Amino acid sequence: MPSCLIKNSIIRLSLMLPITIFMKNRSTSAGAFLLVAIIALASCGSNRKLKIGYLIPNTQLERYKKEQAYFQEKIGSLGGEALTLSAEFDDKLQVKQADELLSQGVKVLVVNCVNQNTAAAIVRHAHDKNVQVVAYDRMISNCDLDYYLSFDNNEVGKQMAEYAVKLKPEGSYILIGGDKADMNAVLVKNGQLAVLDPFIKSGKIKIVYNIFVEDWSGENARHEIKKFLDLSGEIPDVILSSNDGMSTGIIELLKQYNLDGKVVITGQDAELTACRNIVQDKQSMSVYKPFRQLAFAAAELAMELAKNEKITKAATFAPNGLKNVYAILLSPVVVDKSNLKTTVIADGLQKESDLNN
Repeated sequence: MPSCLIKNSIIRLSLMLPITIFMKNRSTSAGAFLLVAIIALASCGSNRKLKIGYLIPNTQLERYKKEQAYFQEKIGSLGGEALTLSAEFDDKLQVKQADELLSQGVKVLVVNCVNQNTAAAIVRHAHDKNVQVVAYDRMISNCDLDYYLSFDNNEVGKQMAEYAVKLKPEGSYILIGGDKADMNAVLVKNGQLAVLDPFIKSGKIKIVYNIFVEDWSGENARHEIKKFLDLSGEIPDVILSSNDGMSTGIIELLKQYNLDGKVVITGQDAELTACRNIVQDKQSMSVYKPFRQLAFAAAELAMELAKNEKITKAATFAPNGLKNVYAILLSPVVVDKSNLKTTVIADGLQKESDLNN
């Protein structure tokens, strides 16, 4: 029998016994029994699991599905219940999903937003119900956001550019950024340019094409590189691609031009296809953001907020257009052929047997 049912039975007996005793003895024992019943009832109520809402932008990216599982796992281990929904690229749907979770009584909302601007509505609706919001991996702009949890995306861009410069300190570079509506894409490119700037000024490196790509789409990235190759006839030395999905689309295109493996290509997320391409020398590197670490950190923060505990992890601030938001920024890791085993494989993100298929 569940513990709460047992306690409820005890409560019913406890509420009956004082009446009998009081009728026979008129002693203070009745009050004692009544107190026991109240304590038991309060104890039973306190065992209800805290509900934490978790919203993701889509389930098409490999990382999001894994992060969802990690988050649920950690919330469960901390005694809570994770309610998760995916918007599948629809920002209006995500706002409705947030309202749905709020109606179910979540104590905290963790939001990996589809659109950092329209997601401000989620924060407003949550605050109307005294629920705090944690922006997960993507900042939510122009609102009274409570917390921001991500990797240092400026550092992600720096790591890409530093790796490329070591291999190609001179030559022509293409910069393929993510969706410009995503602040992470802007931060990554800012990091890249911070490293490249002295090389550009000295004339050693020339940026021959620089563009943001809608939806971080591999197909769109492929189209942009094809357009450049066909119109310019120039073969770049480096393509600084800001994530693995775009890198995969670019590599598929380069095969058609017999250029796969001949251009330095970066990426981000250490996706399975990218790791396979790294093993086969088609992609040079990826920036690995240990997503389990991020999901676990988000779960821990959410449960602390739900319990009204003091938060000590926030070590910095990040601007969102309205305010400087309390921020926890984790460190990314460069992954290439030399350390796949000690990073993504050791962490369980990818299996070594899968990389050679």
